[in-house]
Amino acid sequence: MPMTPLLAAVMGAALVLYVLMGGADYGAGFWDLLSGGALKEAQKSLIANAIRPIWEANHVWLIFIFVLLFAGFPRAFGAVMTALFVPISLMLLGIVLRGTSFVFRAYSAFNSGMQRTYADVFSASSSFTPIFAGIVLASLSDDRVFVARDESLNGDMFNWLNPFSLSFGLFTLALFAYLAAAYLAVEAPSPGLRQAFRHRALAAGSISGVLAVEVFFLTGRYAHGLRNGLLHNDLAHLIGAIAVSSLIVGLVALSKDRVRFARLMVALFAAAIVTSWVSAQYPYLARPDMTIFNSALSENVVRDVLYASIAGAVVLFPSLALLLYVFKDQRKQPLFVEMPPAAGLAKSPTSPSE
Repeated sequence: MPMTPLLAAVMGAALVLYVLMGGADYGAGFWDLLSGGALKEAQKSLIANAIRPIWEANHVWLIFIFVLLFAGFPRAFGAVMTALFVPISLMLLGIVLRGTSFVFRAYSAFNSGMQRTYADVFSASSSFTPIFAGIVLASLSDDRVFVARDESLNGDMFNWLNPFSLSFGLFTLALFAYLAAAYLAVEAPSPGLRQAFRHRALAAGSISGVLAVEVFFLTGRYAHGLRNGLLHNDLAHLIGAIAVSSLIVGLVALSKDRVRFARLMVALFAAAIVTSWVSAQYPYLARPDMTIFNSALSENVVRDVLYASIAGAVVLFPSLALLLYVFKDQRKQPLFVEMPPAAGLAKSPTSPSE
C-alpha cells in the first residue's frame, strides 16, 4: 500500500488538532482583547486560567506539520517557504510574541503598567496570527502564488495578498474566536460569565458562517482547483454537509443555553471545515502542480517518516493527557497576582505551565 497518502492524512489530522486546540487558544487571546464591562477582570482571569494547562504545548501540532513537510515532501517545503516567506514569518512572529508576552505578564504583577503592556501584546498577537495562518492555507490553493514546475515566486512575493486570502484569514480568526467562546462558556464558573461568552459564541459563529460563504464564492476567481474539489469531490460534499449542519445545530444549542452540547457542535464544525479543505485540496500540497506524489523524496523515506510519527504518537498523546490531568484542578487558582499599590515586594505569581 502506498505510504504517501497516509503521511498526508497524518498531516491533515495534525492540522485538525492544531485548529481544535491551538485555535481555541488564539481565539481566547482575541476575546481577551475585547474584554470589557463590569466582568472585564473576571473574563481575563477565566481566559488566562482556561488556556494555562497546555497553551504552548499546542504548537507541537504546527511543528509536527512543518517537520513532516520538510522530511517527507522537501520540494514542496522549499517552494512554500520561499513563496510564502512573508506571511509565514509574520505568523511565527505572532506566535513568539504571544508566548513571551503571556509569560512576562504573569511575572509583572509588581508593575501594573508593564503587565497591561504585555497583556496588550498577548491579545494583539493572538488576533493577527490566525489571520496570517489563514492566508498561508489560502495561498496553497491559489495557483497564482506558485509557478508550475518551478520553485520560484510568480514574479511578486506579495501575490498572496488578495481578497481571497484576506477573507480566508478573517474567516480563520472568526472560527478560532467561535471555538474559544464556546469552550469558555462551558468553563465559566458563574452564570454571568457563561452568558457573556455564549453571546460571543453566537456572534462569532454567525460571522464564521457568513465569511465561509464569502470565501467559497471567491474561490471561483482565485482558487478554481479548490472550488472544483469542493463541488465535485464526494468526500468534500459529505464533510461540507456535516459542517453546515453542525454550524446550524451549534448556534441553536447556544441560543438555548445548552453550552456543553454546543461545544461539541462547534468543535465538529471546525474539524469539518479543515477536513473539507484538505479533501478538496488533495492531492495538492501547493497548486497548481505540486502534489504529495511528485514532491516526496521516495516511498522508503515517506515510510520511515510515517513509522517515526507513529512511534512519537505513542509518547505524545499520553504526555498531553497527563499534562491536562495534572493541571486540571489547578486552573481554578489565580494565574496573575495583583499587588496593592502600597505593597513593597511582589508576591511570586503562579507560573503558567509550558
